[in-house]
Amino acid sequence: VMTVAQARSSAGAEDVWVSGYIVGGDLTSSSASFAAPFQSRTNIVIGPKSTTSSRSSCLSVQLAAGQARDVLNLVDNPSLLGRKVCLKGDVVEAYYGLPGIKNIVEFELQ
Repeated sequence: VMTVAQARSSAGAEDVWVSGYIVGGDLTSSSASFAAPFQSRTNIVIGPKSTTSSRSSCLSVQLAAGQARDVLNLVDNPSLLGRKVCLKGDVVEAYYGLPGIKNIVEFELQ
């Protein structure tokens, strides 16, 4: 399992597990929200600690339609803010201007 920091420098890694804390959402190309209420169900931000609030140390996470979006989005599940999560997917160089994870095939809340 990669940490957020390891994944940030591993663009191109496919089908890998990444562990971090759900710290925000509502990504745009220049910002992220780290406090409720949240507006977007299609992405979240994970950080190395549950208290992370600096976009530059986080990973963006695409929540495609399906189970991951239903369970992990902060609009419908605001209590997940600060929870640890493991995600299995592909690390991409940029999603909303940040290193990110796309194509999630498995996840575990801890």
